[in-house]
Amino acid sequence: MKVASVLIPLPVPEAFDYEVPAGLEVARGDQVAVPLGPRLVRGIVSEARETTGSNRRLKAVAERLDEPALPGRTVDFVEWAARWTLSAPGEMAAAAL
Repeated sequence: MKVASVLIPLPVPEAFDYEVPAGLEVARGDQVAVPLGPRLVRGIVSEARETTGSNRRLKAVAERLDEPALPGRTVDFVEWAARWTLSAPGEMAAAAL
């Protein structure tokens, strides 16, 4: 199973994990639409990884958006800026978007 950690542009303390559906390719920096409660929100993939399973059911990435991906160094900067300013990574992701 492939899992994507997605930075949601909200003041949340960490990236949310979503299952990547078969046939969908995502990479670090891609902009995706993911379910959050009853709505879809835009997010930035901070990491995509293979895993053997999970002890919880993950919601799936709805789609990869037809928007330019953020360069890996930009995602690195977003994560660094969040740590440096003691802010939620989602707040920094909102600034990057």
